[in-house]
Amino acid sequence: MPDKLPFLSGILLASLLNNLLVPFAIYYQKYGFFKKRNKDFIGCNTWGIIMDGILAGLINIIAFNLLLEIRPRLELGSLTVAFVLGFLSMVAAHTWMSVNRWKIWIMPRPWHWNTAGYWHMISMTLQMSFLFYPLILILKNPFLWEKALVKISLIVITFFALLFGLSLQLMKKGVRIGKFRISNKPW
Repeated sequence: MPDKLPFLSGILLASLLNNLLVPFAIYYQKYGFFKKRNKDFIGCNTWGIIMDGILAGLINIIAFNLLLEIRPRLELGSLTVAFVLGFLSMVAAHTWMSVNRWKIWIMPRPWHWNTAGYWHMISMTLQMSFLFYPLILILKNPFLWEKALVKISLIVITFFALLFGLSLQLMKKGVRIGKFRISNKPW
């Protein structure tokens, strides 16, 4: 594990950069940090940090570690299937947000995305493809199921994905944990 630490740290850093810093830079380039906010301004909220920053980052680390364990060859057919599944996942997620009439920093009105929203679409497609690829390879090769790290990785990824789904539900109303309140209000 210590020999993988630089790689895993790099994946976490890349995930944070991709999921938070780049969209924030795109968004704040338009609105600025100190400008008076207009009616279109919907800032990010704590749930965005929890889901896109922390949970997605942890899932990416585990998926990358899983890829290091199974040492895959790049197969064009499997990559294509993973990309199509990633794209369909992104379409389903953004459709769900719009149907539920969300107003968030990447989507100021249902069915209307800003530049950061389009970045989110591209990023989500690629990250979901990144998750589907090892799963496709594992399904194609039953011998990979015998590796303990494969089973553990899939369980942990599923756990974090369920936490991500739970966060989507809790985000609607906010939640209180002891003295702390995680609000759905934008900053």
